[in-house]
Amino acid sequence: MELKEYLRIIKKDMKVFLGVIIVTVLGTFAFFAVKPVTYPTSLALNITRSGSQQTADYKYDDFYRIQADDKFADTVVQWLEDPQTVADIYKAAGLDVSRFSIGQLSKIFSAEKLSSQFVSISFAARSKDSAKKISGAISGVLGRKTDALNKDQNENTWFEILAQDPVIVKYRVSPLILLAISLAAGIFLAFWVVMLRHYLK
Repeated sequence: MELKEYLRIIKKDMKVFLGVIIVTVLGTFAFFAVKPVTYPTSLALNITRSGSQQTADYKYDDFYRIQADDKFADTVVQWLEDPQTVADIYKAAGLDVSRFSIGQLSKIFSAEKLSSQFVSISFAARSKDSAKKISGAISGVLGRKTDALNKDQNENTWFEILAQDPVIVKYRVSPLILLAISLAAGIFLAFWVVMLRHYLK
């Protein structure tokens, strides 16, 4: 069909067309109005050492340290995907984990190794206070797990995790962007509803 034929069909069923658009826009705004506010949070971890290898010869530690740091950063990322570790973090923060499944626990934190000595963690919390508590708990739990690895080492050159202050922001959707997206979705949906009604007739 040509464009004018589509326009004629829409004009003939204009009330339905506009009705679908209005319902879509209002429904979208209503959904975001009742949706709980979230606080996306970013936490940076620096992988460092408690000491350095003492030797008068060629310092192999300078070379192997980078490789070891890289492997340990991978370990930190894996810890944050472990449901037990995540549960320990939430308990340390004083938060309930009973509402989460095993699969959900493993996906709460998104950890990424950005370099051999730098890990970035992102997650969302229901309040700014919760975000701060979780960030502190991450540092504490990972610190204890690191200490558990360190205690059997003879050299004072093992790992240490230093957490930076978390960056916490309140999640907001711009009303104009929300209107534009819902309007576009409404027009798309309304078009196919009208076309389907025309086809069924």
